Amino acid sequence: MNRRTAVALPLAAGAFALLTACGSATTGTPAVAVAAPPSASAPSADTTPSIAVAVTDTASALGEQGRGEFGDTYGSLSVDAHHVVLYATDPARARSMVEAAHRAHPDTAGVDVEIRACQYTARDQSRASAQVFAAQQRKPFSFPVFASGSSPDGTGIVVTTSEEGAKSQAFVREVQQAAGSVPVRVNAGSQASAADPTALAPVASG
Repeated sequence: MNRRTAVALPLAAGAFALLTACGSATTGTPAVAVAAPPSASAPSADTTPSIAVAVTDTASALGEQGRGEFGDTYGSLSVDAHHVVLYATDPARARSMVEAAHRAHPDTAGVDVEIRACQYTARDQSRASAQVFAAQQRKPFSFPVFASGSSPDGTGIVVTTSEEGAKSQAFVREVQQAAGSVPVRVNAGSQASAADPTALAPVASG
């Protein structure tokens, strides 16, 4: 599948960074393609710049729904030049989310949205990240937490720490205990890279 650049959406969490790199979907659930209804204003396949704008607008419209009525199913988003991938805990409800986004923003009706099942909502992951930061403030972990944010495909949170911390199973257990039931993946990084959104936003692949 083509590589996709992830879309980061604003979510309410302390230093919550949405690391939206798709990676391969780990749920094992086949992708469900949602065909968008034809639209007279939909860009043609030969006008790539227009498609890119329409796709970005669609991702924004879906993010709006994910931060509102559909926060109970919305997991994450990624885009490529031609369509949007929506990760959701309930694919059937996600279809309603897509329809709601198209109704609210009719100009996005010509863009296809592919739905993939995920395990955790963005809210779940944001809450887990907030718990990690709160725990670190109460009592520092054995290694620093530079950043914590949503996984690209709704499978848990990604914590950035030092090279030594990434190798420490004891540290992983500490962070996992703080995060609760949401799984934690630990990556090596630095304070500087954690402060740089471009350094923390991997390229999605499917």
